[in-house]
Amino acid sequence: MDAGGWGAPEPVSSFRRAPAGPEADFFQDNGGRADDQWPDLDDWPANPPVAVAPPETPAPLWQTVESRPAPVGAVQPYAPPAPTEPDTALPVPSPAKPPAKRKEKSPARKKKENLPARPSKKDVKAAQLRPHKLKFNDRDPAMELAISEIAGHLTFTQSTVTAWYSLPEVRWAFRPDAEREALLSAISEQYAGLAGFRLHLRRTNRPFPADEWARTVDSFTAKPLPDVRGATSWSDHLVAAQRHLLSVNHAEGQTYLGVTFARRSLGDTFSERILRMFGKGTSDGERRKLGRTVEQFDEVLNAFGMRGRRVMPAELEWLMYRSVALCMAPPALLSPITNGQWETGDLLALTEQVERYRTPYGSTVKLVNRMTGEERHVAVLSVGRMEPLEIPEKHEPWLHFHERLPWPMELSSRIDILGSNSSFKNLEHRLRMIRSQQLDYAEHGIDAPPELERLAKRALVIGDEMTTGLPVESARAHGWHRIAVGGATREECLERARRLIQLYSRELRISLQHPKNQDQLAREFIPGEPIANTGYVRRMPVKLLAAALPQAASTVGDRRGDLIGRTAGTCRRPVFLDLHFPMEVRERSGLGVFVAEPGGGKSTLMGALGYLNARRGVQVTLLDPSGPLARLCQMPELRPYSRVLNLTGSEQGTLAPYALIPTPVRSEFPTGPGGDREFEIAVSNARAERRMLVQDICSMLVPPQVAKEASTATLLRHAVRQVPAEESSTLDDVVRTLQGLDHEGQELANLLLDTAEMPLALLFFGSPPQHLLGADAALTVITMAGLRLPDLKIEREYWSAEEALALPMLHTAHRLAVRRCYGGSMSSRKMVGLDEAHFMEGWRSGRSFLVRLARDSRKWNLAALVASQNPRDILGLDVQNLVSTVFVGRIAEDQEIASEALRLLRVPVHDGYEATLASLSQVDTSSSNRLGFREFVMRDVDGRVQKVRVDVSYVEGLLEHLDTTPTAAKAPSSAIPMSAPDMEA
Repeated sequence: MDAGGWGAPEPVSSFRRAPAGPEADFFQDNGGRADDQWPDLDDWPANPPVAVAPPETPAPLWQTVESRPAPVGAVQPYAPPAPTEPDTALPVPSPAKPPAKRKEKSPARKKKENLPARPSKKDVKAAQLRPHKLKFNDRDPAMELAISEIAGHLTFTQSTVTAWYSLPEVRWAFRPDAEREALLSAISEQYAGLAGFRLHLRRTNRPFPADEWARTVDSFTAKPLPDVRGATSWSDHLVAAQRHLLSVNHAEGQTYLGVTFARRSLGDTFSERILRMFGKGTSDGERRKLGRTVEQFDEVLNAFGMRGRRVMPAELEWLMYRSVALCMAPPALLSPITNGQWETGDLLALTEQVERYRTPYGSTVKLVNRMTGEERHVAVLSVGRMEPLEIPEKHEPWLHFHERLPWPMELSSRIDILGSNSSFKNLEHRLRMIRSQQLDYAEHGIDAPPELERLAKRALVIGDEMTTGLPVESARAHGWHRIAVGGATREECLERARRLIQLYSRELRISLQHPKNQDQLAREFIPGEPIANTGYVRRMPVKLLAAALPQAASTVGDRRGDLIGRTAGTCRRPVFLDLHFPMEVRERSGLGVFVAEPGGGKSTLMGALGYLNARRGVQVTLLDPSGPLARLCQMPELRPYSRVLNLTGSEQGTLAPYALIPTPVRSEFPTGPGGDREFEIAVSNARAERRMLVQDICSMLVPPQVAKEASTATLLRHAVRQVPAEESSTLDDVVRTLQGLDHEGQELANLLLDTAEMPLALLFFGSPPQHLLGADAALTVITMAGLRLPDLKIEREYWSAEEALALPMLHTAHRLAVRRCYGGSMSSRKMVGLDEAHFMEGWRSGRSFLVRLARDSRKWNLAALVASQNPRDILGLDVQNLVSTVFVGRIAEDQEIASEALRLLRVPVHDGYEATLASLSQVDTSSSNRLGFREFVMRDVDGRVQKVRVDVSYVEGLLEHLDTTPTAAKAPSSAIPMSAPDMEA
């Protein structure tokens, strides 16, 4: 129709026009009002209405079509007939004679003024025309999932409901066998409590959030060292650590357990379909019934063992994404809707981005993300025949063993838990089959294979256990266990699958099969999907199923510290260590102990921790008698903020014993009488410690034959008592006091003066120089370069003069390193690293020093690291309860020392862990190359023990500066310790 021809009639067309549409509110036919054309049934019979001019409104667009000639068959709008006046006696007008009109006047109505007009009862709208119901050929969505609805932690299909639970990770390595057996027994009872249900056990992974870790480290670093031009900045340091985390491909495992239950009745299914037509899902009555069942599952799974909890909506969404896109990059963002309700149409969002390409006889399934273009090939392996496993005595958990390989994999197990009745019926059926086969052999005169009789005896034993034992003994599990391996290409995927098959075959005697129908097997990982086929079913007691333990973990350390390496046990996890986490969060001591044989990596690890803490602005003091750690001060980013103190060339009085023990400050104690008492006790303890230290130093300076005499100790005690035990006193005061005593005292004073003539002995006499250890340096390394340390296995009588002076120098050097930490604020972060601590154990002052260091570390926020070659040095101090962190390196020479190291780790002895310590940092005897890494067994402040591999190769130049091997200067560049290689690679 032309835009300007609305009022002009058009010729009748041969095409039939659609209905004009709904009628207008007012029919203005022939200029009359619509309400004049309707019979007023309320006031019937009525007088002629008073004409009132209606408001002039433009005619609706659809009314303009009435001016045209209506085509044949067109639908005409309904028009009411003209009003008539029927007789009062006859409600229906007669066609012969119309009824007479009544002459009565209607009662006058009062006229209301200043009120808004209100429509009368006569203003009744015409009945609207109902249009014909139109049928649209809308297409239903192509659903790729069997799940029809998700509500909270429940997933619905047409006939089943599954409740999903999250299982936290449990510690397995270095745990006593009694605790392991108790854990497996508890899990077995929980599985037995789920008899009659089908379980879906899923193990997926989440890439480690390196960016979140970097933000956490930066937030706990208040004042990092200022950047140096041309050196690695603090930001570049964090970026390098994140890249290293992503390159090593660390992933955090997540375990979920789904319990399929309450097979829905026909009425429930029908009601859901009806409610879905109105935009609703499962009925409220069915939800209440499901809630009562779920509460029973909560009670079973929340107990010790699994400690399962209901999954959160975000966790279930994550599981669905990871199941649809197997082994692919996870989604960057999840749904912002957190109510956990997913209708059928909403479930398309879980499968829209991933396309599957498969062939009936293909060995892999190709998955393509159509949004990012990522391609991934996935091979699904199935667990086949298994030999009997001895868990925990000999073997590791058999569904956790795949995490030894350096790439992430997915795991899915569908398990039917059979109770005692079902299990016994199944067992009787199989026993009858065995007897039938034996009869067949006998009828044909052939000897039956001995395997049949052995199977029959085994069935009888199992039947006896089922009928006479506990429910956990009679419960059986029939399951299908799949492992999904991914790769960027088909060849990479198949190679990884081959290596996984070899690993299980060699270590656990488990046969992994590569079945057909890979696409259907891959769909088993998606919750709610059916089993691809019932082949490779594994029948086992629930105890063996509990020993699968896919939620076993190798986590150690904290999540806010520096990256120092990864775990090297049954799985790979990054290891972070914040040395001040025990004091600031756990309110524990800050004492850390390093124990290893020479060459085990103690000094390298201590130096790496010193560097990482100095970068974060912590005041670090390292005592390295041999001197290699002094090269840390040459690194470009540390050079302006570091200093080296070589004691062999220091000034006289540097190691004056009286000045090494600080005097307590009153402001460090609470106010009031109680604080005054604590302060007085602390001052008395400091004076007593000074006297003890001075007596030991004097005994070390005199010949050992004289030190062993009883009179020597008496004279020294008498002289030291007369000298004020203050910081201003010196050894010269003790010598003068001895000269004022009898002849023996004068002889002892002369021996001390003879020793004072040696250059190194001058360090103990006189007053210390001012500002010896300033607090301005972020890193201070104290060394005794060129000094030969004595062998404690040789008697002191056979030591040289230099070796004899090295002993008191080590004692006072330890005091000097800690003295610097007591000079600052109590709340500021401080770290001190003490090497060769085994020289302190044999003397009273040394023992009291280490005990005080352990007790004061929490109050002073001091991370104290003590390195020794023998764990007995620490155990003999009776401070193992104050030790928060322990690193034990390779100990292979002495089994007794290894047992002592295990006691320090609080690990059971004589359970085979001694061999684990001997295998740390194992060298390949067939190769002439140096070992590029060091391994330790670490125990953190929370008591978790794991085998770790130290790897700080992400810090440029750090390993070169920490290399303490004497031949490092002559070795090629490739021999410098680099990134720790994969053990399997």
